[in-house]
Amino acid sequence: MSDILIINDILNAAAERKATDVHLVAGNSPVIRVDGRLITLVDQPVLTGEVLAGLAESFLSKEKFDKLSQEKEVVTIYNWADRSRYRAKVFYQKGFLAISLRLIAAFIRAPKDLGVPSAILQLLNREKGLIIITGPFGSGRTSTAVSLIETLNQNKGIHIQTLEKPIEYLFSNNQSVIEQRSVGTDVNTFVDGLKNMLDEDVDAVFVDCSHEAGVEEVILELVESGKLLIFIMDADSVISALDRFISNITASKKDWGRGVLADTLLGAMAQRLLARVGGGLTMASEVLLNNPAVRSSIKDDKLNQLNSIMQTSREEGMASLDKALLELVRVGEISIEDARNQAVDSHSFK
Repeated sequence: MSDILIINDILNAAAERKATDVHLVAGNSPVIRVDGRLITLVDQPVLTGEVLAGLAESFLSKEKFDKLSQEKEVVTIYNWADRSRYRAKVFYQKGFLAISLRLIAAFIRAPKDLGVPSAILQLLNREKGLIIITGPFGSGRTSTAVSLIETLNQNKGIHIQTLEKPIEYLFSNNQSVIEQRSVGTDVNTFVDGLKNMLDEDVDAVFVDCSHEAGVEEVILELVESGKLLIFIMDADSVISALDRFISNITASKKDWGRGVLADTLLGAMAQRLLARVGGGLTMASEVLLNNPAVRSSIKDDKLNQLNSIMQTSREEGMASLDKALLELVRVGEISIEDARNQAVDSHSFK
């Protein structure tokens, strides 16, 4: 069977089951993720190393394939038969190639349809400041961030730039002018792209998850200069995201970093996607909004106080993750078991 027929069979089966992810590993049948749970496609043949190598070569450009040979891992966008777009990660494990595909939605959903809290949506009315969206991989954080950017695009006449690696969702100019820059193709690094924006006529910025040294410092310079910036971070909670943000700032600039972050942070949201009772997925979100107590905690390096602030500031729109999970259980959206597995403090949650 040709490489095209093999990938078509697998992705057709994934599409029929409305899978969000497809995992292809040598020695196993394809595995897909549906409503947050993994399912093995037992009716599909076991994949071999030769088949996976052929699949990778069929959709990777020569440049990407050469990079894979050198760096042993590459991420790209795979357009499948003009039907779907996938974020494709090709990497080695046990000496064989493996492929993970994550479905990119065909259209950008509105924040309310995703379940983004209104308190976060209202932050888009501000002209400058930092909004952090975080959560583990697969939590829908990219969908949330691009939904916020598309909301700006549709409702404000501003100049927006994005820095992504790779570009997943495609924007079209609406009320705004929006430009998408791919790191590694349109600009060498995240830091270079961010520094370029310091001297450009840009109103709002979207920065994809980056682990480059120096990114956080330039982000603070951008928001301090008067730009609205949405930044995706790789962290489980709001507190761990802020802690990581500050930790990544050079030691000699720590005090400056805490001060600017405290003054420019608008809010942060950590999210999870959980299986909805009856099918589908629903979002649980932890929300932190900047107020005098939050500002003081960041400046004084007392991030451990933020959890109690979120718990006692529900009237302002804040929410701890455990409270959000509890509310989803109360209204019958998710099971108690799934909520307990995601809870930060499982003893108190019980």
